[in-house]
Amino acid sequence: MFATTITMKPPYSFERLLQRLLTHPDEQLQIDAAAGVIRRALRLDGQPVLVVFRFGGSVEEPVLQIETEAALTQRQQDELIRVSRHMYGVDVDLEPVYRRMRESAELRPLTEKFRGLRLLHDPDLFQSMVRTIIGQQLNLAFAATLTHRLIRQAGDVIVDQQGREFLVFPTPEAVARLEVEQMRAWQFSQRKAEYIIDFARAVVSGDVDLDRLHAMPDEDVIACLSKLRGIGRWTVECLLMFGMGRPDLLPAADIGLRNGIQLVYGIAEKPDEQEIRRIGESWAPYRSYVSLYLWEAVGEAKREAAREKAESKPRRK
Repeated sequence: MFATTITMKPPYSFERLLQRLLTHPDEQLQIDAAAGVIRRALRLDGQPVLVVFRFGGSVEEPVLQIETEAALTQRQQDELIRVSRHMYGVDVDLEPVYRRMRESAELRPLTEKFRGLRLLHDPDLFQSMVRTIIGQQLNLAFAATLTHRLIRQAGDVIVDQQGREFLVFPTPEAVARLEVEQMRAWQFSQRKAEYIIDFARAVVSGDVDLDRLHAMPDEDVIACLSKLRGIGRWTVECLLMFGMGRPDLLPAADIGLRNGIQLVYGIAEKPDEQEIRRIGESWAPYRSYVSLYLWEAVGEAKREAAREKAESKPRRK
């Protein structure tokens, strides 16, 4: 067994994270909201390990407890702490972000409404890129369905003592062994299957060195990965944001960001990429986080609309 406690840089809101997950479900996570717990399986030094993340304290004094029943080597313990800090943005300082957002009358209310919301980062870059390729030009629900099928068919499953199954994302080697016809049977398009398999094979062969990307500036990462078939600027920007945790990305081609700007800024028509980049200039160097809060404004509006619709339905006597 291994357990450790990490003090998180405030503010951090577990409740806001759960709200975002309502509109961005991840079947690798099993959540006990009442207990403040997220359970998920991670690969540590290549071995699937079930980990319990327990969120305690308060928004202004947050604490994260990490536990696993597995017997970890020192290397795995170090990797678990590093990955955990990365996934939950433990060391991110939101106060400079909020100061910048408060300079805008449109953005200021979001700093209070969503106080403590942070990006939930992917645990590794391979998973982040594959999930992003899957999500290209798809709605969230169908992208989640395809991701689930890929994990079920090519990944691993851990079963805990209560009989609960936890999905483990497939390795690059496992995805590289797939054939396009297999993925077509899971309802992947021809091109999307090709892009995912090609990327996995490039990682396995060493043509793509994911570890090397961490030392590269954003634009160099974009230039490097955009050479690959099926991977454009938007895809790499999502990798930089959700996989690497870079703070100043502006995915101007993202439809959700267009919707968020239209909603929060009260614009009559959805802005185009050029207009988004113009508006977003004032958000630097925190454009990733301003984008997150605009996305969440759209997500909150959708959840409120769904609640109102449910409440307006007549009840059976």
